[in-house]
Amino acid sequence: MHAGPVIAVSDLDRAREFYEGGLGLAGEPTPGGWLLHADDGTVIYLLAGFSDAGTASWPVASFRVVDVRATVRELRSRGIAFLGPAELPFELDDDGVSADTAGVQVAWLRDPDGSVLTVFSRTAG
Repeated sequence: MHAGPVIAVSDLDRAREFYEGGLGLAGEPTPGGWLLHADDGTVIYLLAGFSDAGTASWPVASFRVVDVRATVRELRSRGIAFLGPAELPFELDDDGVSADTAGVQVAWLRDPDGSVLTVFSRTAG
């Protein structure tokens, strides 16, 4: 069984710029929107034309990476902004990575519609 999140977007071109140009995912047209390819055969579906896109207050997609700090730094160099301590109920270190989540290091960001996304790495223990 194959699974992938469906993320509602209000403006497909703007979303593609963020997900492809900012996050570095590759995509292609799919009925009703855009299909993005991530590592290990995982995908994200962008569903276009929703005026209430971005209204979820929880992460709609999470990206597991080998090194969350290196990923955060790379994405910031591409202009991606991450959420800060005023926006989250977690302690963050100087990189904006969770400092109080056992077993995982997480950083939070928003897409152009405001949908919450995370990048994370598992840690020992």
